[in-house]
Amino acid sequence: MDYKKCCDVVNVLNSYFSQSKDIASIEYPVSIKYKSIDYYIYMFYSCLLDYGMKSKTYHSNLINTYYKYRELFTPSYVIKSNEEELKNIIVNNIHPRYPNIALKKWIKLSNGLDKLDILNILTNIRSYNELEIFINSLNCYGQKTGGLLMRVICDSKICHFVECIKSIPIDRHDIEISYLTRVIDKRKLNDREIKMLSDLYVDVGYSLNIDPSLIDKYLWQVGNLYCNKKKCCDCPLNGICFGGK
Repeated sequence: MDYKKCCDVVNVLNSYFSQSKDIASIEYPVSIKYKSIDYYIYMFYSCLLDYGMKSKTYHSNLINTYYKYRELFTPSYVIKSNEEELKNIIVNNIHPRYPNIALKKWIKLSNGLDKLDILNILTNIRSYNELEIFINSLNCYGQKTGGLLMRVICDSKICHFVECIKSIPIDRHDIEISYLTRVIDKRKLNDREIKMLSDLYVDVGYSLNIDPSLIDKYLWQVGNLYCNKKKCCDCPLNGICFGGK
């Protein structure tokens, strides 16, 4: 992994996006008050299945589902519900790529959240490592989805610490961007290498005095606005990306 090229990528992205507001923000229903218990519960569910499909489509589906089936986002209701009925709602409204896995994850998370006072727990977390341990203890999230949830929680500043995030959720767009800008030299990474790439972006962020949370958002924005739409000529990384050339 090339540290210097990673610095180049982060510097270009920071110069381009640093004045932008609300980049890569995760949408949620307007009826939910920010930083309320409903907000955090919704975000725990929202990040849970944020993989395997276009993020914008997924979040639009999820918000519409919330308005039609608000009880689906109430842990105590979910754990008492018929699994087949839950699956039908999830499949026909959220449209996850892997329906059976989505149902199992939804029920498992609901069982975990039903036993917890989320606001009290988050308010009393005193370090990023403690937050990471808590999220991992739910045993519902992977590298990407768990990292995304931790970013959401850290950005809301509910926890009792001021540390920047220490890992960023690496998805296929991040890997592709890193490959095409020669930060990495191959497209397929194993779990250990994905962790190394996340650590690299975090280390570069700290060295350049750029919040790693912003780097995560910059990469997401590039993937969503340019890579997905194949708008290479307009991409801020065009000058250092071999995909654009």
